[in-house]
Amino acid sequence: MCDPVTLMIAATAVTAGSSIMQGMQAKETADANAELARRQGAADQDAAVAQAEKIRKAGQQQAGQANAALAASGVSIGSGTPVLIDEQIYRDSESDAMNTILTGTRQQRSANDQAALLESQGQNAQTAGFLNAGASVLAGGAKVGKGWTSVSSGPQLGSGLQAPTSGFWGKS
Repeated sequence: MCDPVTLMIAATAVTAGSSIMQGMQAKETADANAELARRQGAADQDAAVAQAEKIRKAGQQQAGQANAALAASGVSIGSGTPVLIDEQIYRDSESDAMNTILTGTRQQRSANDQAALLESQGQNAQTAGFLNAGASVLAGGAKVGKGWTSVSSGPQLGSGLQAPTSGFWGKS
């Protein structure tokens, strides 16, 4: 069986390694989620542009149907009210199309902001993992240093260290 110092060093190493791995895994997960958010934002923008094109085509069809109906009723479509109707249909459809694109742009910006936040959280988690690992090493070192000495005040261990007769593992 290992001596207590070796066990303390091993436990410290495992704790430190675990903290580092946990931080790295959190960063990788955050980076993957950030990429997904960016892709979703780009897809939202693409969908908005496609929807805007459909709105414009629908406006053109509506203007054509309005002109056909007016022409069928004997109204001259080259001037006056038919022209005003065409212009209004065009303005309305273009306004709807631009609002759709604006919504898609806002969704994409929001997704990019979310991605940046996720990346920041991942970086913070990775930093915390390294800091926790460092703290574990320091705490383990302090425990080993406090509990074991090289002064011959107790039984000799195989590692050359002396077990204390009082304190950490010794009798108080």
